[in-house]
Amino acid sequence: MKLLALETATSVCGVALFIEDHVAVELMLDRPRAHSENLVSMIEDALGYARIEPGEIDAVAVSAGPGSYTGLRIGVSTAKGFAASVDAGLVAVPSLEALATGVHGAPSGDLIGAAFDARRDEAYVALFRATDEGLEQINETAAVRSKALAEWLRIGFDAAGLAGASDETTLWLVGEGWMKMTFALDETGMVYRHVQEIIPSAANVARIGAQRLRAGQTEDLVTFEPYYLKEFVATKPAQTPLEKLTF
Repeated sequence: MKLLALETATSVCGVALFIEDHVAVELMLDRPRAHSENLVSMIEDALGYARIEPGEIDAVAVSAGPGSYTGLRIGVSTAKGFAASVDAGLVAVPSLEALATGVHGAPSGDLIGAAFDARRDEAYVALFRATDEGLEQINETAAVRSKALAEWLRIGFDAAGLAGASDETTLWLVGEGWMKMTFALDETGMVYRHVQEIIPSAANVARIGAQRLRAGQTEDLVTFEPYYLKEFVATKPAQTPLEKLTF
């Protein structure tokens, strides 16, 4: 198996190659609004490092959302274009699941909350339980306002069979979306740990993508769209610089 993976859901622009049974190459650039000018050249570099021709790629895995509207659009359109040009499959990987897999060492039964900043006092959140086989998603991915986060977590705890806070179960938090919502976490009484050093990774997209490809979970190149979760809203300043002039 030779699989190309793309991560563009946030400010991270990442490319990885999964060859046979491991990640052979990973390139990453963490800089806002850098995807459009760097993604294609990073793909070319990754293929060059691995000495692989584009036509050897069996499938392209892409971080499919939620996340940045522009980043997802660039990543998915690039993945679809590459896959179509070499007759490769397309695999969609939920962005928050890929982020959550970056938490290593969580005991089986612990919960992992992954969150991206959705702006406007919201976060994209997903809750998972660590098992011996991998991650099990507890409740649906959602865009949640800070004042509703505690209730959203309680619903997840109930679904996980936790009546309330437990000294034996830790909630591991990953992603910048939690930074503005810690007060809501305190309301739950849950023991939590924020693993700040973990960021979105194309390598994690590649590993999940390889599992999904083996299971036959591929997407239609024509109809597939990113999982935006919220509609894109363009904002306009109240006044332009010219309108602010007094003459």
